[in-house]
Amino acid sequence: YITQDPIGLKGGWNLYGYQLNPISDIDPLGLSMWEDAKSGACTNGLCGTLSAMIGPDKFDSIDSTAYDALNKINSQSICEDKEFAGLICKDNSGRYFSTAPNRGERKGSYPFNSPCPNGTEKVSAYHTHGADSHGEYWDEIFSGKDEKIVKSKDNNIKSFYLGTPSGNFKAIDNHGKEITNRKGLPNVCRVHGNM
Repeated sequence: YITQDPIGLKGGWNLYGYQLNPISDIDPLGLSMWEDAKSGACTNGLCGTLSAMIGPDKFDSIDSTAYDALNKINSQSICEDKEFAGLICKDNSGRYFSTAPNRGERKGSYPFNSPCPNGTEKVSAYHTHGADSHGEYWDEIFSGKDEKIVKSKDNNIKSFYLGTPSGNFKAIDNHGKEITNRKGLPNVCRVHGNM
């Protein structure tokens, strides 16, 4: 190859090798492993090592993963008065991570627009309800639409998590039964740079 790998030595000692399998895989920019590591899809070898450094935070439980995702996005959701949603994925080592939150509208968001990477399993979803609507919407409870999402066999998720404007962290299972309800999420508009 005539061009060095753009990530330098982070991709391995051979600066001119494009991927770990140069016979059947091609990666002219040398970024495939980098993208897999960032997504959380890989857990072994050099890609797994990179994933630990640049990939998503990983947790031992779905509950902890959902809390982390909602804790990071609930303030922004309140500031923008928009719903945000994403998925919780399970990697091949049994650890959980969340996909990046997908910005929705004032009264809706769709977690499946932020899919789990290849090689991982979709197990749950999370979303926020934006700012307090002063009675216009059901801010503090799961809507009928939310329940349809978790109950749908096509979506194949075990639970659905919610961050509310008052800072509640809630979850329902795929039968619509509430399994988690506690306080602790941010409940005010706070710009991330000023935290």
